[in-house]
Amino acid sequence: MSVKVPAEDVAAQSKLNQEQAEAYNTILERVNSETPGLFFVDGPGGTGKTFLYRALLGKVRSEGMIALASATSGVAATILPGGRTAHSRFAIPLQADETTMTNMSKQGGGAKLIRQAKLIIWDETPMAKRHIIETVDRSFRD
Repeated sequence: MSVKVPAEDVAAQSKLNQEQAEAYNTILERVNSETPGLFFVDGPGGTGKTFLYRALLGKVRSEGMIALASATSGVAATILPGGRTAHSRFAIPLQADETTMTNMSKQGGGAKLIRQAKLIIWDETPMAKRHIIETVDRSFRD
């Protein structure tokens, strides 16, 4: 709730190309209807993925909803307003296997924030090892 929403991020909606606008509208439709969804945004560097993420974060946050921004790498996390690494955001242990759970308490502030979030963006997810993604999935389901 304390993340500043840059005006240019809110205005970014009008500058989206056709493919970005389609993804933006599809994702926001889910956010507004409170229907869960999982989306993968893929494309080579320079195709506007971060621009799309910033537009989504700006829109959701400007409407008073919680939107969390995370990324696999620290560099990518710094580009997103309020961004944190996935390990930090989700309390992922450094070593993970088929049964690992996050170190996040179900009653803790981080877990409450995640439950209240209307949008979670995890940039560069394909860079994460499979066990890391599965750890977050298991923990969210739990």
